[in-house]
Parts: sequence; structure tokens; C-alpha cells
Amino acid sequence: MTFAADRALKCRILLFTGDESALRDRAFESLLAAAEVHKDDFDLQNFDGDSSLPMDWYNAASTAPFFADRRTVIVRHLLRCEPDKAKAIDFGNLPESSLLILVADDEGGSDDKVARAKTAAKNWEKVVTKASGHVASFVADMKQSCTAVRAEIAVSGKTISEKALDALIEMTGSSLSRALDELVKLLLYIGDQDQIRESDVRQVVIPSREWNVFKLVDAIVGGNVPEALTQLRTLIGNVSKAEDAAFRSILPMMARQIRLLWQARLLVEANCGLHDVPDSILASLPEKPNILKETYRARALLQGARKTSLPQLAECLDILSDTDARLKGILTSFSAQETLERMVLDMAEALTRRPVVARR
Repeated sequence: MTFAADRALKCRILLFTGDESALRDRAFESLLAAAEVHKDDFDLQNFDGDSSLPMDWYNAASTAPFFADRRTVIVRHLLRCEPDKAKAIDFGNLPESSLLILVADDEGGSDDKVARAKTAAKNWEKVVTKASGHVASFVADMKQSCTAVRAEIAVSGKTISEKALDALIEMTGSSLSRALDELVKLLLYIGDQDQIRESDVRQVVIPSREWNVFKLVDAIVGGNVPEALTQLRTLIGNVSKAEDAAFRSILPMMARQIRLLWQARLLVEANCGLHDVPDSILASLPEKPNILKETYRARALLQGARKTSLPQLAECLDILSDTDARLKGILTSFSAQETLERMVLDMAEALTRRPVVARR
């Protein structure tokens, strides 16, 4: 999204959120510049979400400024503070001289911790909206990421091929923040070379887990079993953690990709593209996952769907369910890694066998 600092400054409470830390941080800095706030200002007070309470922020922001027009209060690591602690506070009653800035910085850690942070972010959005505040949310967007990456490369005096740019965006999950981090390494890697090539990206960039799952599914659909097993072992990382990796990312993301392939197959059978989907199919597509929202994966999904059938994809979902049951001890199995490898082999066999009768 485009951030308008002048418009945001009309509010007394603001929230910066979203998974695009690069855009979020830039918008935050532009706001401070527009408000003429400096780190050593007397009328500026900083808090941390895990060592303060919302009432502390409210009281500080309600204090009359001495040398400035507004009293600025900044709260970093907002998601470490439970939104429930702000239930009794009406931030809408802040005086006009208040400028309370809440920043939902990225929170790493376990998947459970990340999930809790996402829930907290949504609840803080409700708090700020209720107070008639401004919510600036920055999320991954392929078009925006491509434009920003090109601009960053132009500043360096280098260029990037279209295939290299596509690979960079795909491998970083359309995240501008991750793409910019990887771009620093790429520029160092190419040295005096004028252009970043696709081979440079493949050699240097560390792909996201989602990308490895994409490649795993693509390899299975394409019948490339060695490549599929290679991607699986990359996702597992350590044999002792295979079960954790399966439940945390592999099974959920594979289920998502197979469901997207199912939707892509519906489009293939209807002989339509992404921009002329019949109303009958549109009505059947779920909100999430939705192939029409897969900005950088949709074409690959359609290409893969042309090699499959709905009964084959149904069998893959059955295999996925059986794998989940084996890992949980409901069905007979061996080690977690062997169970996941069996899943890959069973899916590859199901997608190459014709005709296919869906298992029950």
C-alpha cells in the first residue's frame, strides 16, 4: 500500500503492521519525518510492548507537550503485549495533542508464537479502528515487490534479467523485505558483473520453506521423483526433526498446494483462464486458498494441472490424509522420514498411473 504520512498525522493513534517489514519501517520513518520527530526530542517517549502496559502509553500520550505541538509516544514490539490489557482504555479520548504510534514489529520463534502474534495483530487493529485511529498494514505483493526491487537495483548501477527477477520474487515468497535482504548478497556475489542472472539467484538466494514445498509438489506432478525426494529432505533438515517439520509445514502446505491444483484443474476443464472464469466456478472457489489470489504461482499451477485429473488429485489428498494418520500412530508406519518418503512415492505413482480410481 502507499502510505500518506500527512493524512495519517490527522489521527491521534496509529498502528504500523503487516509482514512486510521493509515497507513498514520505511512508512514509520516517513511519518516521523513528516511529524518532525527526532530521537532526542523532549516531547518524545518510547516504550516496549513486553515491559510496559497500555495505560502507561495512554498516560504518557495524554501529557501536555512542552516544546512541540504534540506529545509523541512510540511503542515498539507491540505484539508482545496482549490486546486484552487495553480493554478498559478508550484511546479515542486521547487529547488532540497526542500522537501514539504502535509498531507491530516482526516476532520470530516457533510457529505457535508466530500464530499468536498474527492473532494479536488483528486484535490490535480492532483496538485502533475503534479509537478512530489509522491502521497502516503492509503485506507481500508481487507487483509492488518487483517494482521496488528494480528500483533498488537501479540505484546500485546494475540490472537484473526478467527470469532472475521472477526467480528472486518466487524464492522469497513475494516478500519485499526478504528480497531486499537477498539482494544485498546478490550484489556482492556478482561483483563487477553488470547484470544479475537467473543462475546467480539460484546459486545465492536462500529459498523460503514455501518455495521448497512448491518445488516438491511440482516435482511430484512432473514425475521427477529424485528431485521431489531432494526437496523433501531439504524441508526435513534433520532426520530427528522430520515429524515436527511434517506437522509444522510440510503437510499443511502440501494440502494447500493440492487444493490449489484442484482449482486449477477446474479452470483447465472449463477451458478458461485466470481472467475469464465462469460464474459457476467462481462461486465454488473457497476464500482460502484461492487460485485467483496466487499472484506468482497461478501460471505454474495451471501448467501442473494440465498433467493431472481430479481423481488423481483426490487420491493425493487421500495419501496425504493417510500420511498424517501414520505419523500420529493411527496407521502402521516406520520412521517419520520413511513415512514422508512413502507419501512422495505414492503420490508420484498416483499421478502417473492411468486410469485412476480414487481411493475411499
